[in-house]
Amino acid sequence: MKKLIFILLLAPMLLSAQEPEGMNPLKIGVFSNATLLPGSGFAGIINTPFHPGIMVTKEFKWRQTEKTKLFQNVNLGYSYHRLAQHSIFLFSEFGWRRTWANGFSFESGLGAGLVHAIPDIQMYELNDDGEYERTGRFGRIQGMVDVNIGFGYLINKEKDMPIRLGLNYQVWFQFPFVAEYVPVLPNTALHLNATFFLPQKAD
Repeated sequence: MKKLIFILLLAPMLLSAQEPEGMNPLKIGVFSNATLLPGSGFAGIINTPFHPGIMVTKEFKWRQTEKTKLFQNVNLGYSYHRLAQHSIFLFSEFGWRRTWANGFSFESGLGAGLVHAIPDIQMYELNDDGEYERTGRFGRIQGMVDVNIGFGYLINKEKDMPIRLGLNYQVWFQFPFVAEYVPVLPNTALHLNATFFLPQKAD
């Protein structure tokens, strides 16, 4: 499983990193995460309290036509869930995007990767001397899989540096969480992001 995740993370490096006309897409976003199954909260997607996070995404092209694009991205992120955990994400997604002439777009993606979960509370375990000692300070690395859908709108599309504003809804699963009673932890996240199409550096 670890070898498969490693291959997924490295595969985009072998692909073209440029959009047509020398554009390199880089996405930066913020999100709120909730440890709930999809369909919970207001309108089935908005949950409180907010557990903030930030994500940086580099997109790589597989195949592109005038209206559609197959792509793969690499995501690096962080989120904080008070009294639960700090989470550091590194994962990759395969995705498809449909763009219309008016600038609107729809996309979907499926991915897998790793999450480094660091407890936000002090944890103790009983040692051989019958005393409790603190443990779990550095957390542990676990697996994750995710699926997401999103909508976007391209602004400044006639300019030298267009920007796509997006809203994505992500469902992801963390495993193994607590093997004894919660082996898989479901999560949902609502992302607000902006994709910047940076000019290609001249040779």
